[in-house]
Amino acid sequence: MKVYLPVMIQDPRTSQLEGMKPVEGFHADREEFFLDGPVIRRLAVVDFDPETGEVVAGARFRPPTPGRILGRYLSRDGEDLKNAKGDQLYEPAFLQVSVFAMVLRTVYMVERKATLGRPLAWGFDGPQLLVVPRAGLGRNAYYHRDSRSLQFFYFPSRRDATKAIFTCLSRDIVAHETGHVIIDGIAPDLYDAITPQSLGIHEAIADLTALLMAFDSHNLREFVLKRTEGSIAKPGIFCAIAEEFGEELRRKGGLRSLHNQRNLNPQDSRHSVDRYESHDLSQALSGALYSVMMEIHNDLWLEHAAMPENVDKPKYSTSGGALRKGAERFQRLVFRALDYLPPGEISYADYGRAIMTVDQVAYPDDPKIRNWVKAQFTGRHLVLDEASLGVDTDFEREDPEAIDVRALHDSDWAAYQYANAHRDLLGIPEEIPFQVRPRQHVLKKYQGGEGEECILKVAWDHVEDSSLDSGYPRKRRITVGTTVAIDWETGRIMARLTNAPPERRLLAFDREYRLRRQEYEQQRHDRDVFVGGLVASGLLKLGSDALDPDGRPLRSVVQADVIGDAMKARGTGKTLHIAQEDSHG
Repeated sequence: MKVYLPVMIQDPRTSQLEGMKPVEGFHADREEFFLDGPVIRRLAVVDFDPETGEVVAGARFRPPTPGRILGRYLSRDGEDLKNAKGDQLYEPAFLQVSVFAMVLRTVYMVERKATLGRPLAWGFDGPQLLVVPRAGLGRNAYYHRDSRSLQFFYFPSRRDATKAIFTCLSRDIVAHETGHVIIDGIAPDLYDAITPQSLGIHEAIADLTALLMAFDSHNLREFVLKRTEGSIAKPGIFCAIAEEFGEELRRKGGLRSLHNQRNLNPQDSRHSVDRYESHDLSQALSGALYSVMMEIHNDLWLEHAAMPENVDKPKYSTSGGALRKGAERFQRLVFRALDYLPPGEISYADYGRAIMTVDQVAYPDDPKIRNWVKAQFTGRHLVLDEASLGVDTDFEREDPEAIDVRALHDSDWAAYQYANAHRDLLGIPEEIPFQVRPRQHVLKKYQGGEGEECILKVAWDHVEDSSLDSGYPRKRRITVGTTVAIDWETGRIMARLTNAPPERRLLAFDREYRLRRQEYEQQRHDRDVFVGGLVASGLLKLGSDALDPDGRPLRSVVQADVIGDAMKARGTGKTLHIAQEDSHG
């Protein structure tokens, strides 16, 4: 079944100011069924009346008929929402369908063979994500794992108190929050991490998800490139996140800008970021990756413009073809790197190595992107030096048939036996119990065609010292682990990435050991500061103090449990919207 879904091109105010058409169509065609709401098996819109707080009826679904190829959603009056404009954009049915369409369109983008190459799973136990377009009054929007929901709020405009700003009508905000859901499904440990850079990765990739969905819009892409003569390097709609929302908070140019010089260099007082606040910290990473995207686009633009059939075309036209191709390659880097991340606590260096691995596997003979990534990560002090981005790829094995990849994928027992027999390869310390995570069977597009991989992740607990004052354990548990990507047909190990602290049995003067040890000590210090901040602000609660009277996790706190003599925190992803009350998560 194919269904037409209207979706906002940009937020209403930006569309009006720029003279853009506000709505475009999106065709959904991968779902088993569509119901009023909208509702499908994996998504359900639940809307509330702002006055009474009661659940209101969802948009009506009209299925395809012999005379109509596409199913459609209708307003309460039976009108097609395709041509909604003006005040119609604020009617409940349009709010419901537009936010649903943007969430689903973002999911489709990530599932493509050219991106992740597999169906997404949620980071919570359950098949359906709830989407709440009018969750309540407030300047906020966020993903909440415990309630399995995306919550979008609304608030009166400071320009006109009779009008409301609906965060569910902002393409950027909806794509950003959907990005958090997607990240939690691919790399769920990030939501429970106490390493500030893990949360910075969550926030940065959510911003880049909004960017990629802007690139995905033909109408928006054509509009912007015409205005900029084909450039994505100029300040504007592409690199500004949530313009209308930012303007309401008196932040000219949007909530954040991806086109920036933010970095982790403490000597750069103008552009350095707060290492411990996720929204600020994220901008160093998102800025670095947007700069890589600009390099990709410029390189492809020159290539497209030089083609004989394009010589007489307008600059913005050849730029558009380059942007489509470049965005596909960029989203492959961003999301496949999440698949390659080791489990547990992650640093920018870990994510950088995952990006390098993705590009090395897909484009082994073309190092251009890897060189741009190195330049950005070192220039912005995201890593200690270029050697920190070294990766293990293309392992040689004498007995490739020894890995029964299908059995490894299908059987938890076979996967555990393999991991236990290859502790050295996977970096699992002797005598330490470990978990084998669900394996992923991935079908991906590469430069020369398609390929299949099995992604295997193993995780275990590492106990480290904690600097918290009395009343809290002096040690804490963190999750670490290793990921290997295995070629489905040959059993060849294509890549290995680990975030396990380096073993001291390695020679102390070995450069790789020293770099990894420095990385670990820096991240351990950052964890100390971050957890100390949670305690000081009252956001960290031990055990049952983090639960409500019914035994459910409190929305406003991070829970920590004491296991043996060590503390383990979880749910720190809640700080992605707690940390800045006047911004979306």
